[in-house]
Amino acid sequence: MKGQAVIEITRKEQEALKEFLKVLRRERESIISFSLEGIIQENNKKEEIINKLEYLKNEKEKLLEFVDADDEIFASDAWKSLTKEMELIMREVKTALQKNMKLLSFSIDHVKSSIDHIVGFINKCSAPTYGKKQEQKPLLLSKVI
Repeated sequence: MKGQAVIEITRKEQEALKEFLKVLRRERESIISFSLEGIIQENNKKEEIINKLEYLKNEKEKLLEFVDADDEIFASDAWKSLTKEMELIMREVKTALQKNMKLLSFSIDHVKSSIDHIVGFINKCSAPTYGKKQEQKPLLLSKVI
């Protein structure tokens, strides 16, 4: 009976991971389109799903304390199929996370380069020099993006 409950919780984990993967794909589209609002929205959804996954993990661990490792449910085709699908989804999630991290890194570098270019342009054009060596004027920018 407890073994069946473990399978049911694992199915719920699987559904949550599938939803997490969908959110990662939407986040990727937000990153590509430079939609800060979209990135924040998808990030909040990821946080909700992670909290749900942590809850399911804790519930599953509680149940596993009372389930025998040799329980026949773990030798069933349903369990084997479920664990195989979970592994595939986890690989997809890992790949999607890595892609999003690379895209975010690229985007941050692009924004930083643009800011440096703008600051350089402002310093270059901010005051007439009339033959004197131009002095760079400091421009402070917030580090919060």
